[in-house]
Amino acid sequence: MPDLKQQVLLSLKKNQGQFLSGEALAKGCGVSRAAVWKAIRALMAEGCDIEAVTRLGYRLRAEADLLRTEEIRLRLTELGAQADVICFSAIDSTNTEARRRAQELSGPLLLAAEKQTAGRGRQGHSFYSPEGSGLYMTVALPIRLPLPDAALATQAMAVAALNAVWDAGGPELGIKWVNDLYYQGKKVAGILTEAISDLESGQTAVLLCGIGYNLTTSVFPEELEGKAGGIGRLNRNELAARTAAGFLHLAAALPDTSLWMDEYREHSIVLGRGLSFTQDGVQYRAVAERIDDRGSLVVRMADSSLRTLSSGEISILPDSLQ
Repeated sequence: MPDLKQQVLLSLKKNQGQFLSGEALAKGCGVSRAAVWKAIRALMAEGCDIEAVTRLGYRLRAEADLLRTEEIRLRLTELGAQADVICFSAIDSTNTEARRRAQELSGPLLLAAEKQTAGRGRQGHSFYSPEGSGLYMTVALPIRLPLPDAALATQAMAVAALNAVWDAGGPELGIKWVNDLYYQGKKVAGILTEAISDLESGQTAVLLCGIGYNLTTSVFPEELEGKAGGIGRLNRNELAARTAAGFLHLAAALPDTSLWMDEYREHSIVLGRGLSFTQDGVQYRAVAERIDDRGSLVVRMADSSLRTLSSGEISILPDSLQ
């Protein structure tokens, strides 16, 4: 059952822009007016734009585009998911912070940030994370899995993310194997999956799956110009909650990929296209043939032989080079 802050916020949202008296809120929540006032003050301290007027009561004004712990928690509850939620105005990296908190986890944890000062991508790359125009988040999940299966969480997050964007009113995205989401030919989101292992069992103890979304970001560093783009304006609290809820649902099935692998393939922007990749210092060209049930990419080489890529970076070749 939602706690008092969630109940008050839900009541105010259902009556967006209208005043509700303290007495009406107290009666609806089954608590005292003093308890309602305490919840209101806590919500205001977390950034909720609530107007309090004597003899009129309280109303939720037009929502500011700020990440709010209670807003995300409420939406998670509505979606049938549960997780601790912590929001930051700025942080080095949500994955790094999740790793710092891993030992104290008793259940799923969602960390979301307005800005990252040291955002991280795969293979040591950085992830551009400017303030206010994106969503940067990590879901930390205590889970026991063979270490090779931890990488499957990347595909689960990709499917959860594209569904979350769609359900939040955004466009349909494509997946570039293995961990990027694309819109109109440009990268708009990247996923970083890490695992903290239990040395005794050789299994994961905590799975860290982070995703960074470019939403309204329009100015990028020179090295990203023409390569990165934005999804568009979305409610970031809703997007964070939908992403986390979707991921937790799919991750519960690990290592079984049948819940999402067909959808992952369906949204692939790689299959059937020419690509290049590097192995052992040698660059190859091939055509993406299929994605197997482990999420590996099977490619057809120039000599018609098949090769399976389980990890690494690929580049899609222009159509003229296929």
